[in-house]
Amino acid sequence: MIQLGGYDISGTNIYDAVLCIVGIYLIQATVRFFAELIYWRRKFRSDPDLPQPPHHWLLGHLPVMAEIARELPLDVHPHVQLPFLFEKYGLKDKGVLYLDLWPVGDPMAIIADPNLAYQVTQGYPLPKATKPLDEVLLPLAGKNNLVSVSGPIWKFWRTVFNPGFALQHLMTLVPGIVKDCEVFCKVMNKHAASGKVVNLEKATTCLTIDIIGRVVFDEELDTQHKPHDLVEAFKSQISWLPTPIEYNPWKRWHPMRPFMFWWNQRVMRGIIGGMLDKRFLSRNPSINGGKRSKPVMDLALETYFKEKGGNIDRMDDEFRTMAITQMLIFVFAGHDTTSSTICYIFHKLSKYPEKMARARKELDDIFGPNLDDAARMLEKDPLLMNKMEYCTAIIREILRMYPPASSVRFGEKGFYMKDQKTGQLYPTEDMIVWVASLPVHVNDNYWKDPREFRPERWLEEEIAKEAWRPFERGPRSCIGQELAMIETKVIMALTLRRFDIEAQKQRPPANGVNEVCEEHVYQVLAGSAKPKGGMPSIVKLAPPRII
Repeated sequence: MIQLGGYDISGTNIYDAVLCIVGIYLIQATVRFFAELIYWRRKFRSDPDLPQPPHHWLLGHLPVMAEIARELPLDVHPHVQLPFLFEKYGLKDKGVLYLDLWPVGDPMAIIADPNLAYQVTQGYPLPKATKPLDEVLLPLAGKNNLVSVSGPIWKFWRTVFNPGFALQHLMTLVPGIVKDCEVFCKVMNKHAASGKVVNLEKATTCLTIDIIGRVVFDEELDTQHKPHDLVEAFKSQISWLPTPIEYNPWKRWHPMRPFMFWWNQRVMRGIIGGMLDKRFLSRNPSINGGKRSKPVMDLALETYFKEKGGNIDRMDDEFRTMAITQMLIFVFAGHDTTSSTICYIFHKLSKYPEKMARARKELDDIFGPNLDDAARMLEKDPLLMNKMEYCTAIIREILRMYPPASSVRFGEKGFYMKDQKTGQLYPTEDMIVWVASLPVHVNDNYWKDPREFRPERWLEEEIAKEAWRPFERGPRSCIGQELAMIETKVIMALTLRRFDIEAQKQRPPANGVNEVCEEHVYQVLAGSAKPKGGMPSIVKLAPPRII
């Protein structure tokens, strides 16, 4: 006999007790579910001036999203859906759209207006919303990473790494970037000789990760030639990330996912930790003669040494753990923008030969007709990139049409966004505030013919610069935006005149829709916004030109 508090709980009594506990839990969960359901449905239906699509009394905006999903490719990135939502329901001029997606997703206010975006990112910066980001960033980098953390922790680490990502400092690293780009040219030559379809996004990812390894760690990862444990674990981690649209319960709740997340994190943090320890020893003036190379990691350690008052023999564990976290977020965010941007640059220029010809002529004018001269000239004088005006316009236009990411904030009680024209106030309390760049970038209120690829607009037209937000703005703007622009220019300088790359069409997703605005290389969600299927492409050597 088993007794607890004087009561016999053996046999059937244990069974009854378990059923009772489970029943109580289910009742509480059910009550909580319906209470929250009623709260959100009433909240959205109680305000007639709230800019939103038609709202269902029971299902909220889930039917609206299902309808949009039927009209677009099933695997398209969620932010690609947003311009169609604004347009379809006449909310483009409002600049804000509210969605009630509970319980599938958090209720949110989607901002597609530069002034409203300014209010939440610069005027009164709302805190980063960690919940939507954690599914991706926690497995990749861990807690308190620079993208999702707020407050004093963010301020400290942003200060630590700002010197390493300053434009003046990055220019000193151009020779190393050129070296990795020369390797990329050799790889592309092999692909051109083979005539086989190549996953272009995979190739550009290897290039940009090699650049990040050199810029941040002063390490030659050489992933363009052979696998590297850090990169393999990183790619495995991305492959295990849950997808936003997944109906197979085995894939959605795969029992191996937690173990793989743990294992890949262990591998990545171990490798980065070893690199950090190596740089720590080489940076300490009392060791190795104080060798002074300047990767980003070294500049961070300089700040650490100053804070500690000079020479120290050992990093404290908290600094080391947090530094590893930030290095991992640099690997993820640092490779991502450039690798996808290069893919879309080649894709768009392959469809507009006259624009490719203009870009090549600009490069000829700057670096001369000998293709091999560009690398040496950039190594000697990185400021030559400043003359690449049309190529820079191409980069800006690609980032306008295919922004890699957005900013997600969490609303606060008592904080309202204000429409400057009408004076209407928009609430943010308990809402995810999604500052979405794509619906701003394709809004004809700010851009002439926004769905057209026209780099010339950046040279010939008056641009509403506040409406261009691929890196967002304000204190939480992307720390690596200068690096992204520099490495993209270097890659263009070394590759545009050498190769013609044509994207191949792919099998449609389950709903049979395979294009967005007659474009088959649309963005999908793979950790961030990337070209569908890695943009499988045919690489060819560019034909000789008469200069």
